[in-house]
Amino acid sequence: MPPRLPTTMTTATEAVRAFVRPFSCTASAPRELFTGGTHTSRLANLNSSRRGADRSPRFQPGDAATRMMERYRARDASFVREKAAQMEFLRNQKISGDFLRQMPRRWEAGDVYSPHDLSPVEMQKWRKRSVRNVDVVDALGISPLDMYKNFSLIEHFTSPSGMINHSNLTRLRPVNQRKVAKMVRRVQGMGIYPSVHAHPEMLREPFFSRY
Repeated sequence: MPPRLPTTMTTATEAVRAFVRPFSCTASAPRELFTGGTHTSRLANLNSSRRGADRSPRFQPGDAATRMMERYRARDASFVREKAAQMEFLRNQKISGDFLRQMPRRWEAGDVYSPHDLSPVEMQKWRKRSVRNVDVVDALGISPLDMYKNFSLIEHFTSPSGMINHSNLTRLRPVNQRKVAKMVRRVQGMGIYPSVHAHPEMLREPFFSRY
């Protein structure tokens, strides 16, 4: 931006110029251009002052702009450091959890152990096995695939919405659970047992038992 000729300015205009000046990237005209000498001499010195200004660096950020950029850089650097620290914490937490799952034995203060106690073979002895109740299919000695007409048995292994119950609810062995699921899918596919609710015969008994 070329220097302007001196004009009469109010105090407010001078204050605005003093505030905006640090953010300008062009060289300012020397004060000698506007002070001293006649109007003709000031116009004659205009070109010489511009040539001297061209030799100076073109981009000279002010102090306020420099401080603002430094604050932004410091903020970005702190954000990157915090993110890296958080990712490192999550990575260490995952590794710790993986090792903890491989060590089912819970050590307490005062326990004495040998290196052999930390081996996978020894740790396998401390794994908790799920306690399974007696398998009803094995207890009755029946074949689930042959009981497709027993609606009360099917109701026991299905939910009120017609879905097959999980083995956590049925307490069946994996082999018997697969057989029961196959039997339920067969009767629902043949249309013998509803797939969205219980059988009408099962709904009829509690309904009429009220009256």
